[in-house]
Amino acid sequence: MFTLTWLQKSTPSTLLILGLFVGIGGALGAALFHELIKISTLLFYGHGGDTSFITLVEAMSVWQRILIPTMGGLLVDIIFKLAKVSEAEGEGVPEVMEALAHKKGTIRPIVAPIKILTAAITLGSGGSAGREGPVIQIGSSIGSSIAQLCKQAAPERSLLLAAGAAAGIGGTFGAPAAGVLFTIEILKHRPNILRVFVIIVAAFSSDMLSRLVFKFEGLRFLSEQLLPHYDTTHILLIILLSIISALVALLFGLILTLTRKLGKKIPSPHLVRPTIGGFIIGLIGVVFPYIHEPAAYPFMVDLLSLNTLPLIFLAALLVIKMFATGITLGSGGSGGIFAPLLFMGAITGSVFGSLILLTQFADTTATSLFIIIGMATMFSAAAHAPLTAAFITYEITENLFILPALIVCCYVATLVARTLKKESVYDHH
Repeated sequence: MFTLTWLQKSTPSTLLILGLFVGIGGALGAALFHELIKISTLLFYGHGGDTSFITLVEAMSVWQRILIPTMGGLLVDIIFKLAKVSEAEGEGVPEVMEALAHKKGTIRPIVAPIKILTAAITLGSGGSAGREGPVIQIGSSIGSSIAQLCKQAAPERSLLLAAGAAAGIGGTFGAPAAGVLFTIEILKHRPNILRVFVIIVAAFSSDMLSRLVFKFEGLRFLSEQLLPHYDTTHILLIILLSIISALVALLFGLILTLTRKLGKKIPSPHLVRPTIGGFIIGLIGVVFPYIHEPAAYPFMVDLLSLNTLPLIFLAALLVIKMFATGITLGSGGSGGIFAPLLFMGAITGSVFGSLILLTQFADTTATSLFIIIGMATMFSAAAHAPLTAAFITYEITENLFILPALIVCCYVATLVARTLKKESVYDHH
């Protein structure tokens, strides 16, 4: 009782201790989520990592490839129907922003377990979405729940909610600095200099726990082929790519909005919508299995290694991925948009690099840089978060040399996107 009473105080030392608890909770939530995705993928597809996901899927019959995402959608909505936790649907980040702006930092404790379960089913059954948005909402729910348990006031609830979001990013990506920047740029939570240390403690403790205890190094895109130097031509080319990425990100935002509106207009019971969405994803996946979430990161790693694939295939996959992500989320599936944005950014950078090679303005060593820049600028333009995008890309590539280029390009992409559309994709939804 004494300990609980002490934790109900809002002193700097108490908040730092609570920040540490949030970091531990965020790491545990992220670890559980990742394990459930593995289990879900294994149950739906029998994929345990011994063979590539694409090879496994292509060996299945057509009816199996259609039925699996359909069943995933049905299971997800049955859970939502029984649990009555509508805020766990969709991406996760807009719901966290709403809790900060309109609910005084309060997220119901039940959101975290329901989000973990439904997102794991959506992604494990082949939905076209990412795991990062759910992890952010899971961490935020844990942070808010700890604040509620300790009877903290609204400002402290908001602080620990933001710390939970940072912990989710730190524990998932191995990118604690980006987690801190995320709370400032995207969640728009701007604590004073003393309270920002609470968020820092949560993000870095989550990252450390994930590495030391769960042996999870986070997302990594390592490439030894990045340019060893910059010249005027390379600088102009990556700035041009930043502008192109911004335009592609805006197109994705329009498609996401369109598919959401269409999903709400389906004249059927709510229980049927995600099932229909899963069925459509299954149909698309028969031709383009790379849209499924378990195939996304391996594809990006392969693209970085190969540098390019046939242009017609990449262009078609880019457009199909946009619609597939919109269908998954618009029909009520649970998942994020960060991974799809990285996916689309990698394709955009690869296509750009291939076209530049035809003009002979750059050689093949530049293509890896274009792919990395495409990933960062696509997310930056969509989220209006240049520093978050630059630092998270730096942290997942572990290449300090490209950080200055990332910062400049992300600011260019954000400026273009913000000029053409005031709201970010998160603000809009």
